[in-house]
Amino acid sequence: MTKHRTQIAIIGAALSANKGAAAMVETVMARMPQHVGPCSFDILTTYPKDDSPRVPASADARVVGMEPLRLALIEFPIACLAFLCRLLHLPLFWVRTRVCRSFLNSDVVVDVAGISFVDGRGFPILVYNTLMTGVPLLLGVPTVKAAQALGPFKNSTTNFAARLVLPRVTAICARGARTREHLDSLGLTNVFDVSDLAFSLEETGEIPEQIRKLMQPAGEEFVVVMPSSVVKGLFEKDHGSYAQAMAELVKQIRSHTTKGVVIVPHSYRSQHPEGRMNDGPICKEVAQLCAHDPMVVGIDADLTAGELRHIVSLGSVLVTSRFHAMISGLSTCTPTVVIGWSHKYKEVLDDFGLAELGHDSSALLHPGRLAAVVSDVLQRSNEISFQIRNGLPAVQERSARNFSIIAGAIKP
Repeated sequence: MTKHRTQIAIIGAALSANKGAAAMVETVMARMPQHVGPCSFDILTTYPKDDSPRVPASADARVVGMEPLRLALIEFPIACLAFLCRLLHLPLFWVRTRVCRSFLNSDVVVDVAGISFVDGRGFPILVYNTLMTGVPLLLGVPTVKAAQALGPFKNSTTNFAARLVLPRVTAICARGARTREHLDSLGLTNVFDVSDLAFSLEETGEIPEQIRKLMQPAGEEFVVVMPSSVVKGLFEKDHGSYAQAMAELVKQIRSHTTKGVVIVPHSYRSQHPEGRMNDGPICKEVAQLCAHDPMVVGIDADLTAGELRHIVSLGSVLVTSRFHAMISGLSTCTPTVVIGWSHKYKEVLDDFGLAELGHDSSALLHPGRLAAVVSDVLQRSNEISFQIRNGLPAVQERSARNFSIIAGAIKP
């Protein structure tokens, strides 16, 4: 008798562009078979052409295109009709659109969006979050929001969307104490405390030889700097040039520490313009502004999540604005200084007693102070690494809860 193969649909992330999102997808594919046996995966993504070549060879997985316009204009209306049919106890054999059919064929839908239903991210993103998670709910498929940050829900539109969708999700995995507080404000009873999926990622890929050679001028001990196009947009709403501010920070780090600096993007889309999922152009711009310093190296390459984690592990200190770059820093016990934009950073740093290393993007207005923080962290690196190492087992244990919660959502 053939053993049942569990079908899992993954939404909210892609294998290309944001390597933190790729890490979450890869972690789900690697770990779920340990909990439910043989699995097949559908990866529903906004970048199907870019993602298809990146499916791990070891995974029984396929990529399904779920572009925003398709989701809004085709899949959502079909899901609404299917919901009416479910109310009338009518069959859904007629549903043939690729996204809805993928959901209906799945035993569980896993939403791995890093952050959702949060004030201040803009109406289009809120609509996409609502539709992305709402479509499988309309189809009656068990849906789990795996580890992510949610809230606050003070804006009336965000609050309405969150109250519409979140109570109907099978389980919500809150990634930290602040997210839990936000969810408790809605009176939800389907919330579980976890840590990020990427803490369960075991991959640490070797660095390509050409990248290793490129890094050599930075010296054997260097600071890794990972700028973010998202933080750039937020910073430049109220302040000046983000590239100039980051370049000045790099200059100050060199002055305070004398260490070399490696600038590398954690989100990358080759031959695409700068965007929320592409840090390549801003990293290149910062590196060009620092080109006069031979010990500042810019990496302009599309690396895997594992390769990026390896680069982070080689650094003496990581300075980053990307959430999952921070996770890689903590996972490899690398002292990590964060220049972020939401509660999602500090609630993870809290787990290691390092919340003071989390800074808002406005801290870039005082690059000398930030560089002094980096210098202090460098001097205390052994102490901080020890502190991270002590906190890591408990965090990894909470990360593993994600998979048992997903498994528990599957109907027998």
